[in-house]
Amino acid sequence: MKAFELITVDIKDHIALVTMNRPPVNALSNELAMELVATFLDLKNNPEVRVVVITSSQKVFVAGADIAMMKGITETKDIGKMLDYGRRLQYANSILEDMPKPTIAVINGHSMGGGTELALFCDFRFIAEKATIGLPEINLGLLPGAGGIQKIVRAIGRTKALRLMLEGKALSAQEALSLGLVEEICTTENLMESAMELAKDLAQQAPVAVAEIKKCVNAAMELERDSSLMYDVRGLGELSITEDAEEGLQAFLEKRPAAFKGI
Repeated sequence: MKAFELITVDIKDHIALVTMNRPPVNALSNELAMELVATFLDLKNNPEVRVVVITSSQKVFVAGADIAMMKGITETKDIGKMLDYGRRLQYANSILEDMPKPTIAVINGHSMGGGTELALFCDFRFIAEKATIGLPEINLGLLPGAGGIQKIVRAIGRTKALRLMLEGKALSAQEALSLGLVEEICTTENLMESAMELAKDLAQQAPVAVAEIKKCVNAAMELERDSSLMYDVRGLGELSITEDAEEGLQAFLEKRPAAFKGI
């Protein structure tokens, strides 16, 4: 892994723990956005990594965009800079969504704007019971530009998504759970432990099959039925000739846990 200034990556037992560290609130500057892109690309291509867990070393997950930076852009009316910034964040989130490995957001504190967008592009979200989550860009005269509109509409439907973004209010952890934006609420003390339990379970699964299932799920969300079905059957065919499939079937017959190698 490359050395970064605002992100640390610890890899153990096939699980990569990505920790954002831009005091005091992990505001999404261009520098942090670029490091997220580089980190996600490295992890995507690292055969030792089977699961990616993303969290923060600060008391918040991500407070949102770097407001001082955004103010500078609006003052100069430099649309190009704003587009570059938005596309950079979109690229980071797209890498997450297309990652051939499960991704888990551990929302240890308040998550607003771009932080919520980043979390929405992860496969699973664990949130601390006292944390809040929201897309308050409307309060700044802006909108969620890192891909969050696409994700929130698909997650909770047009009407609820529109109200959430137009009101710009922060949701409690329980409200986020009720809407289906997070999978589990945890105490601060057991938040990481709970997320890591899932990560450890997923790291034991066949990596090639995990990648194919994620690809098929994404296709099911984006494509019409017949095209999506072709992804499923093609994926099944490709998996059937892997060593992992052979091992999985043999282990089942021998009534023992499978030892998958990712090949």
